[in-house]
Amino acid sequence: MPKLILMEHPGKTRQVSLGPHETKIGRASTNDIVIDVNQVSRVHASIMVGPAFVTLRDLGSRNGTFVNGVKVETLVLANGDSIKIGECEMRFLANDQEYSQVDALRLLTVPGLLIDIDGAANPLHGQKR
Repeated sequence: MPKLILMEHPGKTRQVSLGPHETKIGRASTNDIVIDVNQVSRVHASIMVGPAFVTLRDLGSRNGTFVNGVKVETLVLANGDSIKIGECEMRFLANDQEYSQVDALRLLTVPGLLIDIDGAANPLHGQKR
């Protein structure tokens, strides 16, 4: 099952598994992932896990949804994509491996690299969208 690693506070991460249903992200408490920050719309974006790929969709937010630094409306996510909603940083992981707080923080903060548990650096797909 794919997952997101979210940076909740400086130095603190949270891992969220993405189920087969639509996962809504936003400021309202009714969302699956709540980001209580003013730059985030009440219902900001959604992620849909399909049989072949995972799609991120901006739901008409005021401040936009960014993947790898590029503003997007709808996008098929790739392993290691960096997602930014408001000031919240996230990393999309296509596998369901559980990471320690230290490794999850490293995954979020090393730009352009996906660091595995062994410390080996793997370049991301690097495609601009």
